[in-house]
Amino acid sequence: MRFEDGAGSVRRRALASARRRQIGRAPVWLLLGLGILGGLGLYWYTTPQDVPRWVRKWLPLPGLPEYTGPLYRWRDDRGREQITDKPPKNRPYETQLYRSNTNVVPPNQ
Repeated sequence: MRFEDGAGSVRRRALASARRRQIGRAPVWLLLGLGILGGLGLYWYTTPQDVPRWVRKWLPLPGLPEYTGPLYRWRDDRGREQITDKPPKNRPYETQLYRSNTNVVPPNQ
């Protein structure tokens, strides 16, 4: 039989207690990553106009304006202004974007 001296058992106990202290601690890289993601989320929440388009599409954050598809502004043969959802053929047009909660009807004058 082999007997250990007191120093070996003390060393083993110190390692075991160090392992027990590690339980429940988060790695530093995880805390940094979560901090960066939280900072980005807070920045985008407070400044929604700076949110990239792919974030608006995949991560619906509250407070972001919903944009509709583009509208096209052009003039017909009589010179009247037309606004349609499809661009005209063989005519110059302007692409217009607007939020879904915007009033697009002009006020009465």
